[in-house]
Amino acid sequence: MVTLSQFYSYIFIMSVAASKICLSTDIFGPVKSDFYRPKYFAVDIDGTFLTHNDDAQEKNRQAFSRVVAAEYNIFFCTGRPLSCSIGVLGDNYIKSTGYSGYPGIYHNGAVVYGHAGEVLRMVKFSRDFMTAFCQYIENNGLQRYVLFADMYNFYMLDNDCSQLRHAMDEINYRGDPLVVSVDDILTKNITLITVRGAEIITKQTHFVRDVDYVMKAGSIGCFDITAGRCTKAEGLKVLLEKYGLGPKDCGFIGNGTNDIEAMDLCELSFAVRNSEPTVADHAKYHLNETNDEAAFAKAIDIVYGL
Repeated sequence: MVTLSQFYSYIFIMSVAASKICLSTDIFGPVKSDFYRPKYFAVDIDGTFLTHNDDAQEKNRQAFSRVVAAEYNIFFCTGRPLSCSIGVLGDNYIKSTGYSGYPGIYHNGAVVYGHAGEVLRMVKFSRDFMTAFCQYIENNGLQRYVLFADMYNFYMLDNDCSQLRHAMDEINYRGDPLVVSVDDILTKNITLITVRGAEIITKQTHFVRDVDYVMKAGSIGCFDITAGRCTKAEGLKVLLEKYGLGPKDCGFIGNGTNDIEAMDLCELSFAVRNSEPTVADHAKYHLNETNDEAAFAKAIDIVYGL
């Protein structure tokens, strides 16, 4: 078995332009890790843990299980809701690991659960925001391009969900959103809004981006909006502080624009190879593998030696 110090001399390639370290475990196989092993490890789902390559997905699931078995706290940190997240592990792994989505960070940090499933954070849009937003989309006939979500359900103001069907399928939501009125939606604790085009929110000049809302690229050309300055990093802070921990105690792996702040925050953060360069620049380490090549499993090998 090769130690990480030997591994450095052969495998780590410094990219001068990006000043990042690129990692690969392909040549020497399993590695005895010399990394500080963080007590917590946050995992993005789409484009990172999840892949349509069955062999790679199996490797990722097995790696997740090994970390749980070793009694480290690995958990999902995603733009998805809990209900659309836990299934990516598969029934067998849920049963074998006992991980049921808790702890976990969902809706890009708007919803945070502790170990016992208790809600540590739930950041919803204000009634004033929702009133102005709904008035704008109604006045401009945009109802079928907007999807609302709370911790439990998806909602629309129109019964035509065709413009958002692919995005819902991508996160394994197979049902139809509940069709409600504006009055009804104002009574919900909406923590995430998905829009078919960014201009649906950016043209609303009464809102200021990164003050009134945060917008991140979502699934299939859609954009996810959270309230205020809500990001995955803010969710991570809440979770870690709950247990008396800080950024040095948590690893992170991701690929998308909604992962940038978390990559910046965590002292041990990884970008998979399919990340956009502007995203990867925020990670401490770059992996040479994509999500379809089980990059997550490789990161677990490197960090925990599992």
